[in-house]
Order: sequence, then structure tokens, then C-alpha cells
Amino acid sequence: MLSSDCCKHSMRLFPIAPPVFAFLLTAILSHLTWAQSQNSTDCRMVAYLPPMATLGAPATASAGNTELGLAFGGYGEILPSPCIHAGAEDWLVRLRHGVSDRIDLGFDFLTNNQTDSTLGGTAKLAARYQVTSGLRLEAGAGIADGGDGRNFNGDLAAVIGTHHAEKIWHYYASLRLGAVRGCINCGTNINHAPGALTPLGALGTTARVSNNTQFVMEGGIGEVFARQYSAPSGYVHLSFGVLFNVGKGRG
Repeated sequence: MLSSDCCKHSMRLFPIAPPVFAFLLTAILSHLTWAQSQNSTDCRMVAYLPPMATLGAPATASAGNTELGLAFGGYGEILPSPCIHAGAEDWLVRLRHGVSDRIDLGFDFLTNNQTDSTLGGTAKLAARYQVTSGLRLEAGAGIADGGDGRNFNGDLAAVIGTHHAEKIWHYYASLRLGAVRGCINCGTNINHAPGALTPLGALGTTARVSNNTQFVMEGGIGEVFARQYSAPSGYVHLSFGVLFNVGKGRG
């Protein structure tokens, strides 16, 4: 019979299980993508989406405080035939500044290192609104450059989760809709669909390292819808990083 201490330990580990699973799945997809790209012509599904990471429970930066974040991650796109799978590794820089105790504003900037060795970047201006202690709404709009042209993108999201100052571990879930449209100055020879919608569901956990520092990890699964393809494609997302709260402090 299992002891109560063992059960409690298992419950503490439960919030990080989904992101760990997503990490393993993303790693497998990245390996398969690299292997296929050695023998196939790259068929990128869509132009770059906005930064899709949620990175944190549903609190916002309080008035006068600034949240700084640095994260590393990746994504994989499971494309329909005759395309191969695609994916990328990325670095994310985040800044959010609290303009009230419920609203913060800022930006995300993300670099994409594609499996075909191309390098691109995407950035967005973002706003977050904390409806209650367990619910946050988000919206963003930005631009991206994948090397063969620029595009506009945006996203909407709802985040639910826990936020208690006395707890070390917190967990959250988010539902995000990312959109990309247009290919400015691309010309006629481009290798991706110029528009797509991507709903993404994600689970994540944060661990308080100090009063002003949190470790965060999340993973998610979604789909990519584009008119150029007859069937939606799978989308796998992973991020892990560190969040810093700069200012008067907040539990």
C-alpha cells in the first residue's frame, strides 16, 4: 500500500507531466523533421505565427511593476501529404509592464531557427487583462519576417490557473488562437501558405525560485488550418524559461 507521503509527492509532480510529455513529443518530431529534410524539398505550411507561448499563471504585472522573461522552446508542424513535417527551435524575449493592477502592456520577440537552416523572427505588441484571480485574457498583434517576405499576425487567448503567494508550484491552462496573413514583398515564388489560423491548447506549470523569480515550462497541441490544404495539420508547441518581476514585488 502506498504511503500518504508518496501520494502527495505524485500530486506535486502532476502539474509538470503534460509539459514533459509535450517536450518529448516535440523532440521526436524535430528529429523526424531533420531526417526528412535531408531528402525532401521543404514545404513550409504557413508564414510565421506570432509568439504563441503563454508562459505563466493568470496573474498580470501589477501597477508599476515589469515582468521580464527569457525562454527557449520549439514547435513542430505535422503537414499533410505531399509535404514533409516542419519545425523550428526558438528563443523568446518578453516584457510586460503593469499599467494597473489588472492590465499590463508589452511585447514579445522570438527568433526561429528552422530545420532547413533558415533564420526568421516574429514580434508582437501584447495586452493582458486579469478578469479574476484565476482568469486572464490576452490579445496581440505583430509582424514577422521569414527570409522570403514579411507578414502580419495576431492572437487572442484565455488563461485559467492558480495564483497563491504562499505556494511554490502553480499550474495553468490556456486556449490561444493565432492568425497570420499576407506576404509582403514576397514575389511569386514562395514556399508557404500566405494565411492560416492555428488554435492551440497548452498546459503549463511555474515554480517560484525567489520572491521575484519563477521557472516556467509548458507544452501544447493544436492544429493549423489553411485554405491551400484540404486537411488541417497538427501543431506541437513547447517552451520553458524564467520570469523576473522587477519593481516593488508581488506575491
